[in-house]
Amino acid sequence: MQRYVFIAVKPMGKIQVEEKKYQLLTLKEAADYLRMHKGSLYRLLESGKTDIPAIKLGGKWLFNLESLNKYLSEKEMHHHS
Repeated sequence: MQRYVFIAVKPMGKIQVEEKKYQLLTLKEAADYLRMHKGSLYRLLESGKTDIPAIKLGGKWLFNLESLNKYLSEKEMHHHS
């Protein structure tokens, strides 16, 4: 599911709106993607005992798919080195 995030950028005193497309996942979608139980992922995030990239917005956890993929690649590289 694609959701769009709009970011305001202020170069040289003028405000312009730049569209950046992020594929954002909900907690359930991220848990499914990571093959984890939703409750386990939630507890990890709330405890602060994980470095899984996520943001809490409006009381809900959101995950940028690109950031999750980068996180997984980095974990895989560290595991193999």
